[in-house]
Amino acid sequence: MEPSEKLSFTLEKGLDLSGNDAPEEVQLLPTGEVSPKGKMQFLVDEEGMQSMLAAFRKSGTDLVIDYEHQSLSGSEAPAAGWIKDLLDKGAEGLWAKVQWTDRAKEYLRKREYRYISPVVLVRKKDGRAVELLGAALTNLPAIDGMAPVVNSMQKDYRNLYMEVLKFLELPEDAEAEAVRQKAEALARPSGFVPEAEHMALKETLKKYETEELVRQALSKGRITPALLPWARSYAFLDPEGFQEFCGKAAPGAPLESKLPADERPVPLQARINGLLGLDDKTFFRYANSN
Repeated sequence: MEPSEKLSFTLEKGLDLSGNDAPEEVQLLPTGEVSPKGKMQFLVDEEGMQSMLAAFRKSGTDLVIDYEHQSLSGSEAPAAGWIKDLLDKGAEGLWAKVQWTDRAKEYLRKREYRYISPVVLVRKKDGRAVELLGAALTNLPAIDGMAPVVNSMQKDYRNLYMEVLKFLELPEDAEAEAVRQKAEALARPSGFVPEAEHMALKETLKKYETEELVRQALSKGRITPALLPWARSYAFLDPEGFQEFCGKAAPGAPLESKLPADERPVPLQARINGLLGLDDKTFFRYANSN
């Protein structure tokens, strides 16, 4: 990842609208040294041109031309047109074949927009423009031949990203996948259980404990089968209160065995054995081996 700076500027020369229609080809960059006012100077030469053409063709996607660089601000950014191809015209610089939208054609026909503002990536080590990132229709012509329309937010994002890489102890050229994996490792350390799973487990254990309280109350004759729905609800919401109630209730005949098998509360240990895949016979054999 080579350090670079994203720049945009506007050519002083407006779009050629002499044909009273949107031009199919537009100049994006002149050749030679380019000096956006208040920003770093950069170079457009044959090496840079070939780099920009190669990057465009490698991506395999059209580049957007929006209005007033709305794409850079993160706001709604309707397209004015699409750059379908780039042309190296030597001394005349870098040109683009553009497919305009009907709305943009109307703006241009009425002279409501007159200038094109490209966005380029400039390599800091040699100050050379190496990639075209898009363009915009604008009405901000150049001062002293060029004018910067740099979005400072992009620099802020880059600085923030560099801070994130530093915090994660990753190099500046780290791939996105490496960043994602390192961030996930920090978010989910060894032994980490997501909150949803933790809460579900607590809920399950509470239900098992409730069933055990109800089973004991039924087996001691503290409640009758008719009270099972109430007992389960009470024991789940207030286990201590339920135990206090059972302690004061007059004991009757144990009734658990009179319930149909599928209605009897399952003992807590039996439920745990079921979760572990153990049958009761195996559990008791090893539990009593000492």
